[in-house]
Amino acid sequence: MGRYRIFAAAIAVLASGCAMQGPPPPPPPPIALAPIANPLTLAAVQQTTTTFGTTDLKPGAFLWVPVAQMPKTGETHMLISMSRQQGWIYRGGQMIGFTTLSTGVADHPTDPGRWPILDKQKFHRSNKYSNAPMPWMQRLDKWGRALHAGVVPGYPASHGCIRLPEPVARKLFTMTKIGETVDIEA
Repeated sequence: MGRYRIFAAAIAVLASGCAMQGPPPPPPPPIALAPIANPLTLAAVQQTTTTFGTTDLKPGAFLWVPVAQMPKTGETHMLISMSRQQGWIYRGGQMIGFTTLSTGVADHPTDPGRWPILDKQKFHRSNKYSNAPMPWMQRLDKWGRALHAGVVPGYPASHGCIRLPEPVARKLFTMTKIGETVDIEA
């Protein structure tokens, strides 16, 4: 029985992507969201209400506009708010997706800034963190930070990557091109 628990725990850690050593940290206590200081995030939150009717999603949840309403062409861009653990996807300047996500913990932070997509791989394993799986990986820097599918618990939990719900990571992967950008705001 003990061996089974150890094996199950090891599988859970590997499945989380950008895996942390040991058990995952407990979730932080709920806190009220601070006023939004970043202008891009403020505009996205306001537009989210118009587009989707809500700015509140449970961890791991996401919304897409109907396929018929999505622009067929145009640059795909993602905006990430680390303070809200949310992201917005745009195509041709139009908001088409809204998702929860999980960014890096304090000891392994996700860096804010504008990042181009440098590389894309349908399935990648971390070179730094126990060969952790990183499905639908889109690399943002030369140090290994990337967008990829993984566990989205509702709080920062990765080694610096941006974890997305698997359906979001897969769809975003098919829409983006190398060189398109991701804006990450604190």
